[in-house]
Amino acid sequence: MQNDMQNDINNDTHDVLVDLLQAPAAAPLADLADWRQRWLALMAAHPDDSPADRAIRGGAMADRLGWAFSAGYQAAMMAGFPQDAVAGLQAFCATEAGGNRPRDISTVLQREGDQWRMSGVKTWSTFGQACDTLFVVARFEDDCHEKDVPRPRLKVVRVPASAAGVEFQPQPPLPFIPEVPHCGVAFESVVLPEDAVLPGDGYSDYLKPFRTIEDIHVMLALLAYALREVRRLGGASEASLLSALGAAMASAAALARRDPAAPLTHWLLDVALNDAAALYERVGQLLAEHPADPATTRWQRDARLFGIAGKARALRAQRARELLGLTS
Repeated sequence: MQNDMQNDINNDTHDVLVDLLQAPAAAPLADLADWRQRWLALMAAHPDDSPADRAIRGGAMADRLGWAFSAGYQAAMMAGFPQDAVAGLQAFCATEAGGNRPRDISTVLQREGDQWRMSGVKTWSTFGQACDTLFVVARFEDDCHEKDVPRPRLKVVRVPASAAGVEFQPQPPLPFIPEVPHCGVAFESVVLPEDAVLPGDGYSDYLKPFRTIEDIHVMLALLAYALREVRRLGGASEASLLSALGAAMASAAALARRDPAAPLTHWLLDVALNDAAALYERVGQLLAEHPADPATTRWQRDARLFGIAGKARALRAQRARELLGLTS
């Protein structure tokens, strides 16, 4: 299966992987502002890269898991919103106090002439105030008064982070990848133009597939960062681990080109994530042989990142196996 997926890799990704294996180690990153500047410069230098290739380049540029995650997340935003790419950092804002299922969404969108007005509160926005654009999941105001609606009609709204009525609500850093800020966001009667509302269904066309898209692109970036560390510490002595990391990235890059809603994609992604977890463990063991290295301390602190949303992923994989007839 892995060989079949590797055969599906495009030539551009092949070149990116070659660059990753041959390029000198990237310089350390001081803070979010430093990472942002280098990330945007990297995107400008490779304007024709696919989101998967950008995730790999961004992971290789990172000097810790937090910045690798950041690159993977931004690449996922580009893949999830290909017709709405904008300059700067972007975040997808869906989760509310009750969760992120359609019935949990209470942020409301109301038509006012040739404009829209949106109000609500999101409990999670990656990058917080560092973002330039927010893609916000909202429901139509009329649905709030309809008791028989089986699922609220959701839309995704493109909102400049600087728009009047947008208020960020700072939250303390997470115990892992603390360099990557997050916060809540309140939208108080934010007025938006007609074209701020994206076409299509907010759930089936954006929210649901983004979970898969994010997993793939973040995995690519984390694997690229892991390969960077293996090259730095192990070099040729870790040839088998380097080969395994490269093969995993080739497979994941091919997976990024598949339909994110397809059961086959979910099944293959579950296999890829399990393989990646085993590789992360091997990289962690290599780093542990260098206890005085700051990268080792950061890796051990941030390793909880690998298990985030594990329950949701397991349910998605189980459903995929059922739909593919792979369960007894």
